[in-house]
Amino acid sequence: MASKIINNIRWFLPSQDREKNSEYDEIVVSSRIRIARNLADLPFELKMKHNHCEQLLELLKNVLTGKLKGKFFGMENLSMLDKESLLECYLISPAFLKSEKPSALFITERGNVTVMINEEDHLRIQSLSHGLNFPEIASEAFEVETTIGEELIYAFDKKYGFLTSCPTNIGTGLRASVLLHLPALVFTNEVEKVLKGAVQIGMAVRGLFGEGSDTKGNLFQISNQQTLGMKEEELIDTIVKLAHMIIDIEMKARDVIMNKARYEFEDKVARSLAVLRSARIISSDEVLNLVSAVRFGVGTGFIKDVELDTLNEIILVSRPANIQIYFGEVLEEYERDVKRAEYIRKRLQAEKK
Repeated sequence: MASKIINNIRWFLPSQDREKNSEYDEIVVSSRIRIARNLADLPFELKMKHNHCEQLLELLKNVLTGKLKGKFFGMENLSMLDKESLLECYLISPAFLKSEKPSALFITERGNVTVMINEEDHLRIQSLSHGLNFPEIASEAFEVETTIGEELIYAFDKKYGFLTSCPTNIGTGLRASVLLHLPALVFTNEVEKVLKGAVQIGMAVRGLFGEGSDTKGNLFQISNQQTLGMKEEELIDTIVKLAHMIIDIEMKARDVIMNKARYEFEDKVARSLAVLRSARIISSDEVLNLVSAVRFGVGTGFIKDVELDTLNEIILVSRPANIQIYFGEVLEEYERDVKRAEYIRKRLQAEKK
């Protein structure tokens, strides 16, 4: 069962055709492009009836499986544990997990592009990557969007652009987001000011799993809110420039810490790594906080025998549903904490070899 989880998080680990770790991969944990689309010939979400949902699924199944390489899943055929795992791997949204409508998911062969069918809109196409990698994932997402659009007609208005269920997505229907690791800004109490500035220029700031989720492990998700009146390239360029600006501020905060509190932070990093390597019981939230400290140590060069890719893997595999699927067992909370600690010990031990 471990291979099933590793397959679901392939997008979070380097591909052979990409540089293993770029300069900013410790701070920019991941990038995502999400495109909302609706079909012109079917009612939108609020007016959809069961037969409309089934019709949509059949149309999309024929197009996706006929034109693209990947797997098509009817969500009703998946267990709740499998669905929760897909959420923890960022392959579906929280809203899609909770949906009671007939719905389906398509995952491309590479594993980093998914199509959610019957989410808030008829289609939610998203492409994911570790690090700051918008050109590649935007190209992949729009390739899927174009393939579908060649077979089916999207709901489109000459004045407003692509029509969506929620007015905040109308226009391009595009959201570009980055997941940033900002421990120095949190430690120096500057993070609220920086993120408030992002909100003031039209960005949304959310937690680890998007809208409605808490911020944990010094991880913050930032995305555009405006989708109307700008081209797709302009929206992506805006989020990339903002990401670089926040990276610069985070790096300056790190310089302050390393000049004024080096030993305190190195002690925290070393203790965090020691706990991960030796703990016999550990919660998923504690993992996020400890991995954050170790990630900081990797970023500053203090930790040299742990790869970022390993930390990325631990972040996702350690989540509640994923750890159960990894071990192939349904586990109570206490049992999960024990198995999680076992997995992390073995994973970090393998890293040292």
